[in-house]
Amino acid sequence: MSTIAPATTVKCLAAYRKYLRKPGGSAPGMWIALTIGIWVTGIFGGLPLAWAEVPSPWTPVDVTQEGAQVTVSVWGRKILWQEAPLPQQIFVANTPLLAGPVSLQGATETGALSFDRGGVIPWELTEEKATLLAWGEGEDLVVNVFAQVEYDGLSILDIKLVPPARGQSKLGRLWLEIPLRPEVVRLFHYWPGRWGSAANSGPMPADGLRLPFKPVLWVGWEEGGLAVMAEDPRSWRPKDPQNVLEVIPGQELTLVRLHLLDDPPPRLPTSFRVMLQATPVKPWPKDFHSWHICHGANYGMEKPAANGGESLLDKAAGLGVRTLVFHEHWTPVQNYWRTDRESDLIGLVEACHRRNIALWLYFGYELSTLAPEFAEEADRVLVRSSSGGLVGGYWRQPAQRDYIVCLASPWAEKLLAGIVRAIDRYNIDGVYLDGTIEPFGCANEAHGCGYRTADGSRGETYPILAVRRFMERLYRALESRGKRINAHQSSYCGPATLAFVHSYWDGEHLQGPLSQAKTLQELPLDTFRAEFMGRNFGVPCEFLVYEKPPAWTLEKAMAVTMLHDVRVRPLGVGPMLERIAPIWQAMEAFRVGEAEWYAYWRNEAWLKVNVASVKVSGYRRKVEGKTRWLLVISNLSEEAIQTVAVEVTDPELAAVAGARDAVTGETIEVAGRSLRLPVAPMNMRLVEVW
Repeated sequence: MSTIAPATTVKCLAAYRKYLRKPGGSAPGMWIALTIGIWVTGIFGGLPLAWAEVPSPWTPVDVTQEGAQVTVSVWGRKILWQEAPLPQQIFVANTPLLAGPVSLQGATETGALSFDRGGVIPWELTEEKATLLAWGEGEDLVVNVFAQVEYDGLSILDIKLVPPARGQSKLGRLWLEIPLRPEVVRLFHYWPGRWGSAANSGPMPADGLRLPFKPVLWVGWEEGGLAVMAEDPRSWRPKDPQNVLEVIPGQELTLVRLHLLDDPPPRLPTSFRVMLQATPVKPWPKDFHSWHICHGANYGMEKPAANGGESLLDKAAGLGVRTLVFHEHWTPVQNYWRTDRESDLIGLVEACHRRNIALWLYFGYELSTLAPEFAEEADRVLVRSSSGGLVGGYWRQPAQRDYIVCLASPWAEKLLAGIVRAIDRYNIDGVYLDGTIEPFGCANEAHGCGYRTADGSRGETYPILAVRRFMERLYRALESRGKRINAHQSSYCGPATLAFVHSYWDGEHLQGPLSQAKTLQELPLDTFRAEFMGRNFGVPCEFLVYEKPPAWTLEKAMAVTMLHDVRVRPLGVGPMLERIAPIWQAMEAFRVGEAEWYAYWRNEAWLKVNVASVKVSGYRRKVEGKTRWLLVISNLSEEAIQTVAVEVTDPELAAVAGARDAVTGETIEVAGRSLRLPVAPMNMRLVEVW
């Protein structure tokens, strides 16, 4: 249970809690600490003695006030308020995002909307969340804002428009505007996109973006950015439904504009809920290279082959697999938490653990007609479209239909409890969530989703906060057990829910187009950096590849992914794993987790290449005081083998003493600071340089 208390109280409680948990603490000392804690708690309002700690790797929320300025700090980011209802500045590390304050711009019957007075009051603080009360007052309108800033940086802003003291005034239009520094708006991502296309991610167009309502819009650069989110536009009155969200580039600033009101509201007061979240949402994990995930567990794979040869599990272990994912067929009921083969599953888990392999089980976003609860629960928990129909209908064996379930419904509690029971019952090491982090649009009134539009039709709610609460609780449950969460989320990178996974697996929605066209035509590099790299969000990504010859191959995929420090996840214990395993081995031998990564778009001072179609990224570390590089050299031409010259301009490397292909061991020709090697079309080579 979260507590609500002044900052001083929270710090006192935290101090004595840490003492209580200190190994070896004496019982009298613990009782003294507890007594002090109760006394402090009583002084500040009789707080309950139970609370939820901030989970790893985040840090507690902090609030400071200097004069009229209030600063809310979370891991890696700060949000500043000062004498205004909305944030004046947002920092990612030391980088300011805003070119001016977030503001409400509008027109009234007397002219442009203005606020003469404003302020902000720190209201409540726990380790998990800070809340603020803020306001702005003008002659024509009063704005009240209730702001909640959570430990992962999500800011929930409840914006209320109130008539002024002198009476009702006519509000003609109202836009929420976020002016950003142009240099931090190079990339964009929004959701929903469209299956079969990466058009919802990419470089910021010169003429900007004009979009219909989207619940998630992120703009930023390769290391960070800002997400703007809303669950529905029920209070919004845009004039043009195709121009609800705008991004307008400029020389001095890039403006994100939300058309809250293009026409007068029916009455005041009225309110809007908008969410902001600066990214990355958490520290980048140093060990993700060593997870070695393979999507290919099956019942019986621990048993010797029919011809007496090694088992598939032994083969996987020999190839360096450290994590196996067991897809949906581990249970006969789609997305369920029990199986009819419990002894087989427990045996497989034990066999994996003997080989130091973690096993993750599949859970998803659907409710199966084969589930025992379907008849009783379906009407009140399934997603319904604005027309009232069910959504989904996936078909699998044994014969069943699987419909998308809404986590704003009571099913969230059942699913959460079921997953935790499965983890404890079967001793598995993590979960693979298929689509579960996506807040699918839902209009099912039976559990409170949807709303009535102005014309009386039903609109869909995107339950971001309900999915977020589910994911946060699941994350807490698994993190406390030392387990991991991996999400498969084709085309969706909403940080409010993505924050609560350890990694994500993207790209399935592009497999068809990539098998029909040139790779960079369907998946440009800047599109990859916007959605599929993960560093801008703070969550590692893997890329999904279904090899579809002759056009789409694993080699083509790795030519792009490896440049971005992204792995392709092998499917099954077979040829794909055999190709990827030596790459795992080479990267681990170099200890890339201890190295600095220099990406191709920002390493000109370190690495130079002589061919325009070739890109080079590299890992740099020192070994016994000497500098070494592990280079990813990718030929992104579809046609020609390129003889590539890479010059290593690292000032600490006077000359290149030697180089070799880190996978094959082949010696690479070197001269001075340069190395020369052929690279096949749409292929990459991994080269160690010393």
